[in-house]
Amino acid sequence: MTVRFFPGSKKQKTSLILGFLSKYRVAHELARPEEFNSKIFHMGTDPAVEVDGRLFVDPNEDALKKILHLE
Repeated sequence: MTVRFFPGSKKQKTSLILGFLSKYRVAHELARPEEFNSKIFHMGTDPAVEVDGRLFVDPNEDALKKILHLE
């Protein structure tokens, strides 16, 4: 499973997702700035997680558990 994280300018939401990824020890990579431009939606405000090519914008903890098949 390939997990990439796209940080947003909303620091609280970004830190919640990073905290979740750390808490459950999900191996992920931080997307490079040039990859932001290749996405369909406007990057910058809301954080996003890409899992195996599917992009999820601003997922909450319950959604991340389902997306990553945890618990």
